[in-house]
Amino acid sequence: MISQAVGRVTVVTDADGRERTVYWREYPGVAGVNPQEILHGPTPEEAHAAGQDMIAEVRAALTAELGLEWAPPTEGRDDFDPFVHRIQNYFGGESLLTVVNALPSQSTSVPRDWADKQRALEIVGTVIARYGYSAPVIDTLDRWTDEQRMSDLGGLTPETQVIVSGMAQGPAGQWLSFTFQDLSKDATGRFKERLAPPSGSGWQLDTVSLSYGANGLLRDADRDEFTERLEPFAGLTPPAPRET
Repeated sequence: MISQAVGRVTVVTDADGRERTVYWREYPGVAGVNPQEILHGPTPEEAHAAGQDMIAEVRAALTAELGLEWAPPTEGRDDFDPFVHRIQNYFGGESLLTVVNALPSQSTSVPRDWADKQRALEIVGTVIARYGYSAPVIDTLDRWTDEQRMSDLGGLTPETQVIVSGMAQGPAGQWLSFTFQDLSKDATGRFKERLAPPSGSGWQLDTVSLSYGANGLLRDADRDEFTERLEPFAGLTPPAPRET
């Protein structure tokens, strides 16, 4: 098989010399996620349940060592739907996959010392490794200017920032995100006003926030169609994705 990619179209010459055109807008998966991991991975519902179990285990570990307590679910979130079906494939078309975005868990306080924040990330990493996740990585935002860091994060380094966030990658496009929000680092007082939650919302100001999600998982009802639509793309190198 010989293939030649032009934009988001690939022309394939099969072993018998026949040519066929493959349009990546018809790709049933999403850019950047291995379709074999998707096929062997959990359904969105299974993953959501496992993700909540994982976060509950993380919370318990952080409570045991750092004394963190956790806010109850906030008002108006009982009907929240964490699933978005038939998401874009980032090649100009619609995939068959489902995004998962679970509601965050928020602690009622945040470790103040940088060493304690680092220890919290070590605890998170130890727990999520048992679920096949990579170690948590802090967003470095290397392209940001010092002015942007001060304005949006409240400091030039993670040790001095009001907001420190990052992510850990899991199997089949799953992820865990984290955020430290520490108003004791707010030297100007701007962040207290900017981050103040609506009255009665239950959102926390000083907090460690943990969120689970997945970039695209396969429902059982879509499995046969996914497998069928994936066949023309077997062995091909995908083009660069686009954001919209």
